[in-house]
Formats: sequence, structure tokens, C-alpha cells
Amino acid sequence: MQPEGPYRFTETLGECQVGRAWAALDGQDRPVTVAVLEGAAAADQRWREAFANAANVLAQTPGGHRYVNADFAAAEPWIAYPSEEEGAAERLFRSLGMDYQRTPTAEMLPPPPAAAPVSPPSQLPWVPQPWAMAAQPISGAPMSPAAVAATSGVPATSAVSAPPAVGSAPVATDPLDPSGGRRIAPVQPAPKRRDWISIVGALVLTLVAGTAGFFLGAGREKEAATPTPSASPSLPPYEATQLAINKAKFEGELAPLVEPWLTRIGGCTVYDQPGAPKLPADEKGHVFCHYGGAWLHFTLYPGQKQKDTARAYRQQLNLAGGSLAPGLREASTTKGGVTGKPGSYVEYAFEGEDGRAICGVWWDPDDMQGAFYIETLCKDGVDGDWDALRDLWQRGS
Repeated sequence: MQPEGPYRFTETLGECQVGRAWAALDGQDRPVTVAVLEGAAAADQRWREAFANAANVLAQTPGGHRYVNADFAAAEPWIAYPSEEEGAAERLFRSLGMDYQRTPTAEMLPPPPAAAPVSPPSQLPWVPQPWAMAAQPISGAPMSPAAVAATSGVPATSAVSAPPAVGSAPVATDPLDPSGGRRIAPVQPAPKRRDWISIVGALVLTLVAGTAGFFLGAGREKEAATPTPSASPSLPPYEATQLAINKAKFEGELAPLVEPWLTRIGGCTVYDQPGAPKLPADEKGHVFCHYGGAWLHFTLYPGQKQKDTARAYRQQLNLAGGSLAPGLREASTTKGGVTGKPGSYVEYAFEGEDGRAICGVWWDPDDMQGAFYIETLCKDGVDGDWDALRDLWQRGS
């Protein structure tokens, strides 16, 4: 189905997990390339903002791509590039960490410039968003719509600030391999920001940590017992009880994912049950649990596309989190420490509602449409030591 817009679409040029690029003609029959955010990503405010942010930073960066029209408020946001901006749509999607594939019928143009972190010009003020900001620190001053309009050539009403860092594909590596040096450093408290930045942070915490605010208050009352070895016929009474309680909440497709955790986690809450958070539209199942001072989310997705989108989101947090939580490593593909299953591993960090940094590890095995992720306060939870989180992931994967 062709997207809506003021263009006559002729053919698709390529696609990725969150959208497609189209060849089209404007009202004067001039050729343009239109990049469209589609499906679940178009319905997710995080992806809508990241899409707009990526378009604006590419338009304002030397060697980037200026666009001639855009509608970031459409049901499926889109952006149009003139024909001379070769590879613009592909570079846009790849800057969001997507695996863009050209269609067989599309003209095979030279590849766009190698993806490298995009840093905004120093004279432009930015409002960094945790899910789509450059890896280097940037200014927190707001950018006026007029400033964006003057540099990108789009109406002021379409202007959105803050660039996403340009991503790269995960590489196969062992996250516990110390050969590259320990590169772990204590996390410094985040500087105070303006009140409206705190409001944005509150939204991000809700989206990323799975309504963490709901669980923070109950966390201390529901902390799990001291870790024990995996389940055995002679479990102590407490662990045996936890095993029975947890198994009842993880029946079905999530059961294999949670198996190494069953005797160690506690206070598990199933989304969509009374008093629990509502299940997001792009998820099939979600269970939240406590493990000491860490929060665990076990999530089941309807299909591969939704799981890829969720992983790519955390890859963006990985790219942006280096200065927030020093020591995190690049996203990788590796094998689980307990199951030995191959899968995708992503370390990430973001700023919580109260300004404190939250560190997380994402893991999704290749053989299922599920994933779990562990999150905790970088300083108060693991004292800035990523090795502690890596060890926890290894014993639960």
C-alpha cells in the first residue's frame, strides 16, 4: 500500500525494520525520494521523534542531506529528498541503527558515506533526547523552530531537535572477555537540568524501564532472596515456593527464557493484570520481576519485526550512553552463559526521572520472539561496575 502525501509514488527503493524509501514525483513531475516511517514504529512516539531528529541532524550537518518537505505529524511520518541527494533515505534509516536493504528493482546507487557518529555544528543549540542523541555531550539549550527552518528549509511547525547517533551493526564478541581492558569507571551523578528536561526524563523512564515508577515503591518490599544454584529436587523451602509461584506466571512461550531465573527472582507482576501496567501494543506478553536491587523484564513479541525494533531502540541508547555510564561495550552477538544459545546482547544507559543514570543489559535469543532485559541504578545498584551486570546476565542467559 502506497503512503499518503503530496506525491505520486512510483516504486519502492528499499526497506528496513521500521519503514521504506519510495521513488516519487512532486506536483511539477520532479523526482524525489521519500522516506516513510511505518507500522509499529509509526505508532511509537519514541520512534517518531527519533526519525524526525535524525532527519534534522542530517540536514544541518556538513556533508549531510537537506530535505525539501516533511510531515513528522502524519500518521506515518515522512520526509522528501531531492533527486540529487543520493543515498539520503538509506543513510537516514541506517543512522537509526536499521538494516536497510535496497529492493532488487531499485537503481544501485553508490553507497552513502560510511556511518559515523553525527555531531551537530557547535553554533547550533540542541535539546538531547536520551533515545536519539549524539555520543558526545551536546548543549541542553532549546532550539527554536525558526532556527531549524532557516537551516533545513522546512516549515517551522515541522522542526524537531536532537540528533540520533549513527549506529552500526552488532559484532560477534564475548561481553565478558576482558582482553580489551576493563574500561569500567564509577558513574558520576548527572548534573541538574531544567525542569522541562526532567519532564522529558520522566517520560523516557516510563517508556524504557517499563513504568519503573510503578515498581520503585514496591521494590524494597518484594526483593528476592539470596541467589541460589539452578533448580534441583532438593531446593530449600523458600526457593521451592518461589519456583512454584514464578512458574505459574511464566507458562507458555516465555518459559524457556526465564528458566535460569525461576528460583532467584521474586515479586513478579504480569502486565495487563489488575494493578499492573498495561501491555504495550507491540508486545504479546510482559512480566516484571525483582532481583535484589535490579529490575528484570521478560517480554514476548508478536513477531521478528517488533523484536528487532525493540532491540534497535536499545542500540540507540548504547550509542548515546557512553558519557552517561562509562564502560559500556558495543552491541554484539554472542551465546548465553547458561543455555549456550546464540543471540543479541546490548548494554545501554539512560537518565532516570530523578537525574540518576540507569544501566541496562538486553538479551534476546535467536530461536524465539522473546527477550529479557536487566536494569538498575548505575551508581547505587552496581557502583558503576558493568562487570557486575555482565555477570548477572551470564548467570541468567
